[in-house]
Amino acid sequence: MTPDISYAVRTLLEARRSGLQVAPPFALPDRSAVYAIQDGVAQATGPVAGWKVGARSPTAEPNPAPLLAGALVPSPATFDGKAMHMIGVEVEISFHIAADIAARSTPVGRDEALAAVGDAFVGMEIVDTRLANFKQVDPEWLLADNQMNHALVVGGPIKDWRGLDWAGREVRLVVDGKTIVDQKGGLGAVDPVRPLAWMIDHAVRQRGGIAKGQAITTGSWTGLRYFPPGSRARGEFVGLGTVEASF
Repeated sequence: MTPDISYAVRTLLEARRSGLQVAPPFALPDRSAVYAIQDGVAQATGPVAGWKVGARSPTAEPNPAPLLAGALVPSPATFDGKAMHMIGVEVEISFHIAADIAARSTPVGRDEALAAVGDAFVGMEIVDTRLANFKQVDPEWLLADNQMNHALVVGGPIKDWRGLDWAGREVRLVVDGKTIVDQKGGLGAVDPVRPLAWMIDHAVRQRGGIAKGQAITTGSWTGLRYFPPGSRARGEFVGLGTVEASF
């Protein structure tokens, strides 16, 4: 049976509007259905603010999802933690897009992709989900729900990022004054530039292009950590910048 993509889109949009979580309405047959649902939600909510992309290893196929209109929030950010189903926090390296690349069918090489990128920045992805019982849900549905993105907090700029040794970067997550993570490395992809270039190529060839002003965030260095309402989180890449959010 062909899945009803429009019904799935309406279901997720209603969950966003009402704040009530929903069960996935059907099994997803393939990745094209996932992307169709993502695109349908994005088209209904306004121009995308950017993309999130992650890879479990340096060679794994990345997973992309839109950051919806309004998802970019400057640090220090404040959220209504009591209105969220969960408060998930991830500290990431993110990038600003500084030049358009229009949609086309031919690949975007690494050099062309990176030429469209401006500053990097310390990002904090805020995670919530529209899906009930998300730990038991098919991971493809989590991806269809924009991989549980709620917002991306935009922290300190990193201007000279192209020559950095990313593998040994020290990252910290401090919540309510307590250090939760203090480690070197931690990103599954190891080098955030690989998923960045992949995402730009994917967006240009399959998702309508990329636009100046969008952001791309490239995966968690700290794992997905959950905290209660009232928490205050601070992420830091030592020597590069910080980002803060309160709930």
